[in-house]
Amino acid sequence: MNPSAAMIGKTAVQGSAAKWYLLATREVALTLAGIFSVCFPKYYEMYKEAFDAGIWTSADPGPWLGRAVVFKLEVNMHIDRLDGGPCASFPIGYFSGGEVYLPDLNAKLA
Repeated sequence: MNPSAAMIGKTAVQGSAAKWYLLATREVALTLAGIFSVCFPKYYEMYKEAFDAGIWTSADPGPWLGRAVVFKLEVNMHIDRLDGGPCASFPIGYFSGGEVYLPDLNAKLA
């Protein structure tokens, strides 16, 4: 398994930015992994096994193989039909209007 071109970029500077991001968010990833391992231990083991098989840089502590950052963009509901378990999602910033709908929980946060 290889990282996507969007992740590593086409230049050394772009590749360094991805590594910087992973190192800068390492504590967040480790905290989420700890919560994930306690709340969903069976899923955590499955994800960790897949992560260990697909790891491409030691800067990423896992257990998720991918991360997405959405910045200043409204998005529609997104479902990955091949995902077998939970994901972590959290908004950061100042918001006005809009809402977050979590269909699996039948919950709307406004």
